[in-house]
Amino acid sequence: HTKKKKIPQNQPLPEFDKRNILRFPFYKILGALMSMLIIWVVTGVLTYLASVRLLHPNYEIEATVMLITSGCAVIANVILSLTLHQTGHGHSLRAQANEHKSAPQQKPASANASVRAAFVHAIGDLFQSISVLISALIIFFKPEYKIADPVCTFVFSIFVLATTITILRDILIVLMEGTPKGFNYDAVRERILAVDKVESIHNLHLWSLTMNQVSLSAHIVTGQYTVDNYLILKEVTQVLFDTYPFHSVTIQIEPQANQKSDCVFCQDPKD
Repeated sequence: HTKKKKIPQNQPLPEFDKRNILRFPFYKILGALMSMLIIWVVTGVLTYLASVRLLHPNYEIEATVMLITSGCAVIANVILSLTLHQTGHGHSLRAQANEHKSAPQQKPASANASVRAAFVHAIGDLFQSISVLISALIIFFKPEYKIADPVCTFVFSIFVLATTITILRDILIVLMEGTPKGFNYDAVRERILAVDKVESIHNLHLWSLTMNQVSLSAHIVTGQYTVDNYLILKEVTQVLFDTYPFHSVTIQIEPQANQKSDCVFCQDPKD
């Protein structure tokens, strides 16, 4: 049994096809990963060039041109970062508004992965621009201190890479189909077991298509296969949607008589 939330009327339906049913949400993760990889590559290139300048200091720097260019870059990146921050905040508010309103304290909200990645990318560019601006100011007033250029590059490269760690971790969790950030596997399991007449649960899986589209599937064992099972299924599904911001929930009910003692998939997963 699968229950999915209705898409708002003002939101256009994506054009799915049989070969790529989940492609649209997944493209956001791939785009975010690509953005992070670009940051790492660019930072690596800048670090390499800074190392070359330290080893071969026979270079000249046009401090005036460097100062003007970096100043414009800082202004542009500040505007871009503020814009993306507001966009990401708007996405989070809309995601929260679309969820059920029960037990809000247990509902983690995640911004769009591609927006977060773009914001981190802009912050990285901002750090690099500030690095260039600082070194340009030093060189402009003290031309003999041109070593400030590669030194600032090294220092701010560390800051840039540090900003990518959190979102990279979140992206890898999605790609590896790990338990989404903000969800406790044991807490979800206990919440299902708390429903009346649910005796056990196995094959419980939590994963996400994007950072704000979490899915759940599980097999629930009841005493006997009766008409009450429909009511149990309805209650479990409703409880999950009321307690957590799941995008989709798939529940299969099985009678106790069908359970095998040697079932590998019926065992609780390791911590």
